[in-house]
Amino acid sequence: MRPLLPHGLRAWTCALVAALLAACGGGRGDDTAPQTPSNTPTLGDGRASADGAAERARLAELNRTFPLHGLITGLQLVVRREPRPDATMLGWLRIGSRVRMKREKVRTPTCATGWYALYPQGFACAGEGIDVGERPPDSPIAVAQAGRDEALPYAYYFVKDELVPSYHQPPSRDQQRDALAYADRYVALLREDARRAQRFLAGELAGEPPKPMAVRNFLHRGFFIAGAGVDVRSRRRFVRTVRGQYVKESQLEPRRPAQFHGVVLDATHTLPLAWAVRGGVPMSPRTLPDGSTRFADDTTVPPLERLALVPWKRRARFADRQLHELADGHYVRDWYLAVAEQVEKPREVGADEPWVHVDLGEQTLVVYRGATPIYATLVSSGLESHDTPTGLFTIREKHVSDTMSSIGADAGDDRYAIEDVPWTQYFSGSIALHAAFWHERFGLKRSHGCVNLSPLDAHHVFNETWPVVPDGWHGVTADRTGLPASHVLVTP
Repeated sequence: MRPLLPHGLRAWTCALVAALLAACGGGRGDDTAPQTPSNTPTLGDGRASADGAAERARLAELNRTFPLHGLITGLQLVVRREPRPDATMLGWLRIGSRVRMKREKVRTPTCATGWYALYPQGFACAGEGIDVGERPPDSPIAVAQAGRDEALPYAYYFVKDELVPSYHQPPSRDQQRDALAYADRYVALLREDARRAQRFLAGELAGEPPKPMAVRNFLHRGFFIAGAGVDVRSRRRFVRTVRGQYVKESQLEPRRPAQFHGVVLDATHTLPLAWAVRGGVPMSPRTLPDGSTRFADDTTVPPLERLALVPWKRRARFADRQLHELADGHYVRDWYLAVAEQVEKPREVGADEPWVHVDLGEQTLVVYRGATPIYATLVSSGLESHDTPTGLFTIREKHVSDTMSSIGADAGDDRYAIEDVPWTQYFSGSIALHAAFWHERFGLKRSHGCVNLSPLDAHHVFNETWPVVPDGWHGVTADRTGLPASHVLVTP
């Protein structure tokens, strides 16, 4: 399986297609002001020198046009097209992110602190949670910054105890004891009477203790939280969530991203591609005297390893049996493999537009640029009665992460939401392409309608599609903004 190419490369190219995206090739608000790259090419390399000069010119223009630095301290801010609260929404900024801003600001009755023009475009009200400075501001509080270059933008945890307190700040030992005693009382009531336990949590039972003041809320087993670091108090470790709460680390189970990922397609890595989605033993054919063919497991060859690429040749039918023929002459049962094959570009798709094809029958996804396939992988779409819709759609919104509910059977109780599902791209109502860090069943149906990808794949696809999310932003919308949006073709 070929390693992934750097994800930012194509996003950089995408940035040249429209007014907003023309500026998306850089300008990240790092901890220091932009500097000339240390690996500037020597003058002996004409093209590299030109690239280095262009980058220096771009950074100089950024510093001249957007000289101020902003640190987002509000949980989530809206970026508007104009400096008005009712103006068209372009996207979102999230706590911990850093943006570049113009010096001029527009004060209005709805924003006395002033609306600042952001890079690459749009306005945000500083009073909603932006620290502004000549240099990148420091923050006295711990703020979470999404990791845009990682498979997962945050660290993720599963709540493993029945009821877990989430604190306003790391608690004292006495505060923690009170919270745990309260949780234990809930669990005892739950074993006797679930309705009574819920009334206890709501504070409706006479003679029972109130919820401890140090607790912001309680998390049920099955929740997933996004963590932005670990704080220690009196040798006790607390995960600091993206939303500014603190949860005892020992009551959580860290979730690591699956390492499966797809294949970058080029001249030597082409479609069709086939993966084993179930384990099994390849079969050898034998022709019988009557001319029919019998297949028997060949125990002299290694069995198929799930998620491994398989040297596929073609589909073959023998009587009423549909099989796959492999390049070495062996055969495997139809349901053992998922095959990604090239399809025609829809008429609605532009010649250079990145777009996505999801094949529900095969549980595969292929990213194209125009008519050229550039990436292929496995997915998990909706289970029966939670079918992923078919048709040609466009990506309406893209979020570095977004809270979602009713994720699927592997994500705990459907009543519970998952905080900050990574690399979410909505294309049909609440149906989205997104990362799934809670299972590794790619190639098999598993979700409640969305298209699940491994974190590595979701990250890669997110960086290929339009609209591009500018550096420092947490999400963008194509609704009523005029931003170009990639198509998503979903076929049965």
